[in-house]
Amino acid sequence: MISRRLLTILVTLAAVLPLAIVVVVGASRLLEAMQDSAAAAVLDRISLAVGILWAIDLLCLLLAIGINAVGPPPGSSDT
Repeated sequence: MISRRLLTILVTLAAVLPLAIVVVVGASRLLEAMQDSAAAAVLDRISLAVGILWAIDLLCLLLAIGINAVGPPPGSSDT
């Protein structure tokens, strides 16, 4: 059984990481418009890394929900 705390963390990350991606990409585009292509490239790489973390988080969340669905209902003993 997956703990509620872990599920809460995974759901929170699934909601927050896309917002972080949007902010970083926006800052990257702003820097690119200001002719700072080096900093824009760094922020692009950071947004790619956050996007990969988001995909991993969604997969972990899917697996955790699946494990909880297969497990016994709360309060029942498996003896």
